[in-house]
Amino acid sequence: MSLEHLHNEPRLVQELQAGNEEAFATLYRHYSPILYINVLKIVQDPAIAEEIIQELFTRVWQKKDAKGIVENFSGYLYRIAQNLVHDFFRRLRRDQQLMKRFGSIATRNYEDVEEQFYQKQSSEILQKAIDQLSQQQKKAYELVKTEGHTYKETAEIMGISPFTVKEYLAAAKKSIRDFLVNNINLLALLIFVFCLAGRHLS
Repeated sequence: MSLEHLHNEPRLVQELQAGNEEAFATLYRHYSPILYINVLKIVQDPAIAEEIIQELFTRVWQKKDAKGIVENFSGYLYRIAQNLVHDFFRRLRRDQQLMKRFGSIATRNYEDVEEQFYQKQSSEILQKAIDQLSQQQKKAYELVKTEGHTYKETAEIMGISPFTVKEYLAAAKKSIRDFLVNNINLLALLIFVFCLAGRHLS
């Protein structure tokens, strides 16, 4: 999901830098709803999502003279949001109850996250999880998930039974899921990137 620029955004940003509160409010009304929705997908808590968005725009106002605001306002919003999401997950390390809660959310979202990786062809983080699989699990996983072979075809290529392929895949998915959950900052970044449909909001 991408964010559309306002038709008069360059002028509004210039007015924001000059301290115009109405210009700031217009930018806030335009960008905050979609940012809130996507942050909420990550943190799964309306109060925390609202807190992050409020802090984001507070920083925008406080740092309205920053060069990056003029160069790419939506990209500037993305970078601040990303930093705030990282801050949230650093807080998780100090709050075991929140960590446990997010871990369960991550597990539930795993299948969707994995699918989005393949759709976007951007699997650096997932590849780290795949690389820690056993040789046979990795081969079965890549043949089925990456190359699109059926269980039967994979079994023939590997010289094993389709049932064994199924077992390898089940073990591989569990291992990958556990890797992502245990590396919660990587997973957070992953989800955030796909919620905003790419590194730049344009």
